[in-house]
Amino acid sequence: MQQTITTYEYSTITQQVNHLASVERSVNDPQIRAVILATTLEQLTSLLPSADPLTETFLAGLQVEHLSRARATQLLETLIPMIMPFPQLTPKQLTKLFRKVKKLKQPAWPELKRYEMTYLGWNDGGNQKKYLVAPYHDHLIGIQGEFSPQTVKGVCAICQTIGNVALFLATTKSSGLGTYTKKGNYICRDSGQCNRQLTDPQALTDFLTVVQPKRN
Repeated sequence: MQQTITTYEYSTITQQVNHLASVERSVNDPQIRAVILATTLEQLTSLLPSADPLTETFLAGLQVEHLSRARATQLLETLIPMIMPFPQLTPKQLTKLFRKVKKLKQPAWPELKRYEMTYLGWNDGGNQKKYLVAPYHDHLIGIQGEFSPQTVKGVCAICQTIGNVALFLATTKSSGLGTYTKKGNYICRDSGQCNRQLTDPQALTDFLTVVQPKRN
């Protein structure tokens, strides 16, 4: 099976399918439902590989009189083999991305759904730190930062969605004289949820541009 769908495209597909299932439950007018279905199918077709049996089965499965949330979930799962997942990194590879971190806390890989991950993020609550590994200009970079224990409602700088966010601050420059420049923004406390909401990778790139260390 050729993997052709990006993780953020899968997030877009998931959101559109879940919206369609919600419409089926809340809208009684069959004409309105038909219009929304046609619009959704057109949008999904542009994201899925053409002339692929999985694509045809998936789209056909959406065209039912009443699309339940359970049925929508089952259909979305059929697309997983087509997704380009986030790579699983070894402890050595992660350590190289965070050379200055002693005793790096490793993410719980078995609990992660890599087909939903545009980036990797995990929290170290004991040290009030957050670690990010993400694609930046065609290669993976590692960013560490202070992560506030205080959670507020706000817009995440990465997924651009309102949710439970906290302030992430990374040291971007050091003068060598004991003074540092720190930059950051509010991002989702739960990186898994953030990934599921992320449909535009440009916002992630913009965030990384702000928080990555600057060369003197």
